Amino acid sequence: MKVSPLNVVLISNWFENPYKDLLIKHLNHQKVYAEEYYQSVFFIPKVLSQGKPHILHLQTLHYFFASRNKVYCWIKFLFFIVQLLFLRFIGIKIVWTVHEWKDKISDGKHNIFPLQAAILGRTFTAIITHCESTKEEMIVELKLKNPEKVFVVFHGNYIDAYENNISQIEARQQLSIPENDFVFLMFGGIHKGKGTLDGIEAFKKIKQEHTHLVIAGKVSKYELRTSALQAIGDRKNILFTAPPDGIPDEQIQIYMNACDCVVLPYTIFTTSGVAVLAMSYGKVCIAPLLGFFQDMLDDNGAFLYDPNTEDGLLNALNLSIDKKQSLEEMGQHNLELAQGWSWDYVATKTHEVYQWCLHH
Repeated sequence: MKVSPLNVVLISNWFENPYKDLLIKHLNHQKVYAEEYYQSVFFIPKVLSQGKPHILHLQTLHYFFASRNKVYCWIKFLFFIVQLLFLRFIGIKIVWTVHEWKDKISDGKHNIFPLQAAILGRTFTAIITHCESTKEEMIVELKLKNPEKVFVVFHGNYIDAYENNISQIEARQQLSIPENDFVFLMFGGIHKGKGTLDGIEAFKKIKQEHTHLVIAGKVSKYELRTSALQAIGDRKNILFTAPPDGIPDEQIQIYMNACDCVVLPYTIFTTSGVAVLAMSYGKVCIAPLLGFFQDMLDDNGAFLYDPNTEDGLLNALNLSIDKKQSLEEMGQHNLELAQGWSWDYVATKTHEVYQWCLHH
């Protein structure tokens, strides 16, 4: 049966993230032609600029109505909903991929209100999550009476998205780290929800010598940079690097290849692109036994800990050191898992969601 081309508009603020580029590229292979636009409060002109698309696919939500002022938040939210309802009225289907749900940057000040969540749940034609735990969470949070509109599409891998052609020895030389020492890495956005300070404090309790913690990313708030540097103090075995624009793409391989384990002590999260990135480099992960991590990682490739247990993170760090000889095999297991999340797979599953929308 001949498949008719689909026209899709994607709106996000991810112009530096390869996720949407890889998604669009592989959607094209499915005869899905996507136009990408940077998010704006009034987005209808962008959606309709090339004619009426079949699908509007949103990648982010909080931007459209987040505000410290509750009244202004509701005004922005209603403006957002009115635009979506207009687009639905003229026949455009609305899809949302849940990358983030809770506000992890501003201590929950921009969390979505329960009534807003219920309205959103009724407005979207379909919802995509990256794991079963998030799917179940969305069914509850959005008060969905039709849970069949929520689909799980695993997060695509980053294999070949970034350079990966230097050895661990070369990478450590660039970071001035001895080649035989044990290296933990905390990578990506540095903010309270990522558990940066928890990671530093747990690492400081490790009694094993010749260990290093590398923290590399972009700081969300100046106060956190100050707190992190104070916590690090004069310790020479903790490297903190946070350029204003984050780590350049060409340097990602340095940090990933230099480390033994990637530490993800997150306290507020929905999905973790950093976990997928680490797996794409064949790295072992250390993460809480919750949600996305619980669904996507296992004991063959990760050290998962109970975040409610005292010293749970510290115990996981120590266990990874004790099992250093197993890390290469564990990392290979993660790489094999990530290989299953190809962008052909993601595009195919996303296309299936689009087709479902057209018939509902």
